[in-house]
Amino acid sequence: MTLPESGQVPGPGGRVAFCVHELGTGMIRAQRADEVVPTASTYKLPLLLHIALLVEEGALSWAQPFTLEDRHKSWGSGVLRDLSVGLTFPLRDLCHLMTALSDNTATDLLLDTLGLDGVNRRLAGLGFEQTRLLPQHAAPGAGGRPPLAVGVTTPAEMARLLRGIVLHELCSSASSSVILGMLGAQHDRSMIPRFLQPDWIYSGKTGSNEDLRADVGIVTDPQGRSFVLALYCQHPTTFDWSVESPGTLTLAHLARRLLTSP
Repeated sequence: MTLPESGQVPGPGGRVAFCVHELGTGMIRAQRADEVVPTASTYKLPLLLHIALLVEEGALSWAQPFTLEDRHKSWGSGVLRDLSVGLTFPLRDLCHLMTALSDNTATDLLLDTLGLDGVNRRLAGLGFEQTRLLPQHAAPGAGGRPPLAVGVTTPAEMARLLRGIVLHELCSSASSSVILGMLGAQHDRSMIPRFLQPDWIYSGKTGSNEDLRADVGIVTDPQGRSFVLALYCQHPTTFDWSVESPGTLTLAHLARRLLTSP
C-alpha cells in the first residue's frame, strides 16, 4: 500500500509513517518506515523486552518486589500515582501496569532502578540503531512532574522489535509469552483494532502526546494470518485527548486499510 506523497490518509489527517510485516509470507508494507519519530509510550515495549531479558539472564525475577516512593510519581496515564507511598509490587505487576494501562509511575519506578543507559545498551547490542530512550526535559506542571523518559524510533525498527518478540528471535518463548500476554491486556483499543471485526485478535502498545498518536501491535485475522504493525501519525490537524482525536482516527482508518485491502 502506498499513501499520497503528503503522507496523509483520507480523514482528519496527519503525517503518517508505518511498517507492516505479514508473518506468514514475509510481505512488508511500508511508508517512511526509516523516518525517525517520537515514540510517546511505545518506548515501553523495548523497555519491557529489556526487563524480560534481564529475567532470562537471572539479574531480575518476575516476583522481585519494588517499593513505590514519592519520587516515582509522575503525571499522565496510570493509577499508581494515586496510591500510597510504601506499597510494594512484584516486577510482573509493574510491567503489566506499564503495558496494559501505560502507567507512567510504574514505568518510572522501573527506570529509577534500571536506568536509561542499560536499556539503550541493550538496544544497541540487538542492532537497533535509532530506537533509544531519552531523558525527559519537560518542566513540572499542575499535574506533577513529567515521566522520566521519552523516546525515538523508526516504524521499521519498532516493527522488527515486535516481530522478534513474536517469533522468539530476540527472547525466549517463555519471555515472548509473558510479553504478549501483557500486550494482549491493552486497554486502549482506539487505534489498530478500532474498525476491525470482533473476531480479529489484537495485542499492542499505544502511545500519545500533544503532537503524536502511535500504535505498535500484532493482529491475527480469522483465517489465522498474523501481522505486525508499527503506525505513527505526527502533526494531526487539531489536538485533543479523546478517542475521536484526528491522529487516533487516522491510524484507525489506516490499520483497517492495511489489513483488509488486497
